[in-house]
Parts: sequence; C-alpha cells; structure tokens
Amino acid sequence: MKIRYILLAFTLLVTVVAKSQTVQQYTMYNQNHYLINPAAAGNENFADIRSGYRQQWSGLKEAPKTYYLSGHTVLNRPKNYERSAIRISDTWRKTARRPMVKHAVGGLVNTSQFGAFNRLEASGSYALHLPINRKVSLSMGISAGINSFSFDENKAKVLYSNDPIYDSYASSDRSTRFNASTGVYIYSDKFFAGYSAQQLIRNEIGLSNIKLVTGGERFDLHHMLMGGYNFDLTNDFRLTPSVLLKQVGKNPLSYDINAFLTYKQFLSLGAGYRSTDALSAMFSIQINNLIKIGYSYDYITSDIREVSSGSNELFIGFTIY
Repeated sequence: MKIRYILLAFTLLVTVVAKSQTVQQYTMYNQNHYLINPAAAGNENFADIRSGYRQQWSGLKEAPKTYYLSGHTVLNRPKNYERSAIRISDTWRKTARRPMVKHAVGGLVNTSQFGAFNRLEASGSYALHLPINRKVSLSMGISAGINSFSFDENKAKVLYSNDPIYDSYASSDRSTRFNASTGVYIYSDKFFAGYSAQQLIRNEIGLSNIKLVTGGERFDLHHMLMGGYNFDLTNDFRLTPSVLLKQVGKNPLSYDINAFLTYKQFLSLGAGYRSTDALSAMFSIQINNLIKIGYSYDYITSDIREVSSGSNELFIGFTIY
C-alpha cells in the first residue's frame, strides 16, 4: 500500500515539469502579495525584504522544497510616514498634502527541488501606483527574468535499463528560458484585490528532447485572482479574510480561502483551506517594526496524507525605513 502512494507522489512530481505547472505554491501568500503579483511591489512605504522556505509533503523522500528571497520598495517614497509593517499602507494619509504617483521596483529569486528536478527563477519588476482618491491606489506591474531547469540523474532510478525518457533527461543540459509576468492591484487600508498572469511567454521547457503530443512541454499560463478585506473589530483586533483563485492552463479552477486575526499589528493567527488539498494553520509576529517572522502548517486532505505528515512553510522579513 505504501509503495502505491510513493509512486503516486513521484508521478505528481514529474507532472510538475511535464505539464508545466511550474509556479510555486505558498500557503502564506497573504503575508507577501508580491510573491504572486508584481503589481504589489511598493504597496508599503518601506523596503520589504523577505526570505522563506517551504517543505511540501514532509516525510516523503524527494518531496518538493522551495527557497525564496524577495524584496521591493518605493523609489519616491515620502520622507515622513506612519511606520506599519502589517497593515496595507495608506499612500498619502499623514505623508503628503495631495495624492501622488508612486514608482516601485522589486526582485524575486527562488529555487525548487522536486524529485530529480531542480528549478531556479530570478526576476525583476516595476510597478506604477496611481491615486484613485486619498485612500485608494491602483497599481500596474510587470516582471521579467529567467526560468532555469536541470535534472539530477543521481536522484532518479528506473526499473529497466535503456529507458528512453530517463536517458533523454539524463543527457540534457540545464535549460534556461526567458519569461515574464504582469498584474494589476488595487488597495487601501481597508481592502486589497489583484489579478496576475504568470508565465506569459509559453516557451518550451527544453529539458528533454522528447516532445509530448499534448503540448505539455511548454509553460502553462497561470491566472491568479485574489482579494481580501480588513475588518477592524476593535482598536486592537483586525480580522482579514481573503481568497485566492488559481487557473493553470486547462486544469480545473482551484482556490485558497483563509483568514487572519491580528492583535495590535503585532501578532497574527490564521486558518485556511486549499481546495482538495489541505487545511492550514498560520501565525506571524512583528518585532520592533523591524523583523517579522511567520510559520504555517498544512494538514494534507488528499491521499498523500498516507505517507506525509503535512507541509511546512517558514519566512522571515526585514523592514527597512
């Protein structure tokens, strides 16, 4: 029985490359919107630098692991503004006499290991923030960079020698392709919503010379739509429910639903649900307006739970004023 689930899991790992579902999955996306939308760069009036790690399906050998480093800042940020590293910033309140256009830049580097496959992504982005009124801003962003794939034959085993698929991957060199993403993002201190399209350039992955008749050897376009609202329950407590909808190629629509309860912009506790996949528990803590750390645990609801103790995600963020 256990062998069946291990084979199922390995099949899913290979499918990540074979069907081009190559955008990383994050449980705590709501703590770093920039991970999934380049237009979110500059949504705060400070430099936001974050590093994170995700272990998918703990306990399963060669399960996916992801590391990332992201950072973004406003180029023409006001000299005086309220220091808040949790709440979405009000662009002009207490900072400027009239609405102003903001220019923001950012960068993202992440690397993933899944089975015998390795992936490296590096990109830079620009976002333009336009005032709708004194409380609401609309931003438009674009990012561009490279996606690089490689295959480690030492981590792959085949039942029969001279397997043509294995030989094709084992003889391949690193494949590097240019790619781009874009997005729009509207936000205020009370709400946020955004749409992003990732992997706009549907290049061939190019890691193997075997062509799939389904066309799955190309990157699939990823559509992501998110939104949330901040309810101030009292002066100390804020509740933030949110939803993320994901559409990958011709695959069925999937979604994440979660909610965070924040106390005095200091401690946040959250819970979430990912369709057909996991239930999540999350927390984050802000330290002296300079450091923020967070952790999430996913309880797997799919058949993979038979061989996995769950998924773990951790991040640390640095606020630079």
